Amino acid sequence: MTDREKLVKTAESYVGKNGKYVCIEKLQIGMIVDWCAFAVSSIMRDCGFIGKYQHNICGGAGDIPRYSDGKHGTWFKRGFRAPQKGDLFFMRYADYPMQDKYFCDHVGIVKDVNGSTIVTLEGNVDGHTGNWAVTSEFKQKSRQLSTIYAFYRPNWQGEKTPTKPTEKTADIEYQVNALTTWQPYVKNLTDFAGIENRAVYALRIKRSTIGDIIYRVHVIGKGWLPWVKNDTDYAGRTYKDIPIDGVQIYTNNKNYTVKYRVSPRYGKYYDWITGYSNDPETGYAGEFGKPIDRVQMCIIKK
Repeated sequence: MTDREKLVKTAESYVGKNGKYVCIEKLQIGMIVDWCAFAVSSIMRDCGFIGKYQHNICGGAGDIPRYSDGKHGTWFKRGFRAPQKGDLFFMRYADYPMQDKYFCDHVGIVKDVNGSTIVTLEGNVDGHTGNWAVTSEFKQKSRQLSTIYAFYRPNWQGEKTPTKPTEKTADIEYQVNALTTWQPYVKNLTDFAGIENRAVYALRIKRSTIGDIIYRVHVIGKGWLPWVKNDTDYAGRTYKDIPIDGVQIYTNNKNYTVKYRVSPRYGKYYDWITGYSNDPETGYAGEFGKPIDRVQMCIIKK
């Protein structure tokens, strides 16, 4: 049994338990009303994973990635990677000021992924007002991927957990203009360029370490705009009336190509595109008529 499977199997043994079981019987810390993070911590401890895949016992959902990201695992926002069995998932319930990117309201464990739905194992759910700590339970649930804020993937020993795609061999930096402002440059797949659910109006790509990057964008109602080479200019418009709905990118280095993808506003990522093709069905990233909000790209060897 792998460590990933061990975490999920142990979590399944908690199904039907309540906050009293987790906080008093297992952790012996006294009753805590909001106990979802303590449930994950207790499961991690039962598996012997504290200090290995999670820094320490945590009572706040955001504290798990806050103190473990980059040391024991990798935190990533929804849309950056596909979730997998054994990931921790995080939810935010309200649009209020956050102390940092890790801040969230709820945490649980991913048991399975079925398209846009994830099967979860999580505590502190479905309780009754007035006696939540006792009546809420650890349950298996189904949640839409669109409701999830972020994930944390432990650095499973003996398992590879690469980003998708895995063939990155050179660096590329890119940025987009959204809300009439140029957003920070992104390098390779460290993040996405854009603002979730905000239309993109222009794209700029620096010259790669392997050669020139040539690209163009399709804007709604106007068609394809001229090709641009590197960051001597940008592709698109920087005012808020002609959003981008399609992107094409390639490099003049015959030994490498660019892999890239985009997502529509309020939607999930489209498939990865490799290089440039004259095929109108597969030769660009996007969907005509639907503004994009996020862009990701990397260089791979042919």
